[in-house]
Amino acid sequence: MYMHPAMLSEMAASKRRDMLAQAEQDRRAKQLATLARAERRAERAQRRVQKATRLTLRLRSELNQ
Repeated sequence: MYMHPAMLSEMAASKRRDMLAQAEQDRRAKQLATLARAERRAERAQRRVQKATRLTLRLRSELNQ
């Protein structure tokens, strides 16, 4: 099937834009997942610090009694 060169060029440009948009969307999704993992790790670390602080305070109070 014959297509005018201008039409072929426009189709190629459109496909290229679509592929770039998809790549950007994939990159952002991966970045979001990475940030979510980092946030969960930070929250776990914060809970560990709080637990350790409570334990330290409890043990100190037991020593002072």
